[in-house]
Amino acid sequence: MTTSTGPGVHKLAIEVRFGDCDPAGIVYFPRFFDFFHQAMETWFPTHLGFGYDEFVRVRKLGFPAVHTEADFERPSRFGERIEIHQRVTKLGRSSIGFAYEVHGEDGRRATGRSVCVVMNLDERSPEHGKSVALPEQLRARILAFGLSDH
Repeated sequence: MTTSTGPGVHKLAIEVRFGDCDPAGIVYFPRFFDFFHQAMETWFPTHLGFGYDEFVRVRKLGFPAVHTEADFERPSRFGERIEIHQRVTKLGRSSIGFAYEVHGEDGRRATGRSVCVVMNLDERSPEHGKSVALPEQLRARILAFGLSDH
């Protein structure tokens, strides 16, 4: 489920599942990085008008994270519903900076940041595996979505 609350914010609701948790019943910290990626993937069709899969499978462009970090304020537990709030904080020639906040019923639980690069996935190209410029049409749609200084 995805929702939006105005320009520059993408929200993804997630039900915390048993498999997301450690033996103590709280979300195992690496799962948050997967949640951040899920938010980014759903942001593409929701706000940019492109399927993420279109870029990967058809256009042969990937968006791997080259830097990621997170801070955890309160635990999230099995059975809870949390929301990932995503903002774009920086747009480079071949990179996109994201900021994330994880919210539960009691407020913010965690924050995160990541930088993704645009990577050529076409194995036939001499540029395969290298960063490439963000396509102009995608850049325009990201700018229309809005940048945040969060």
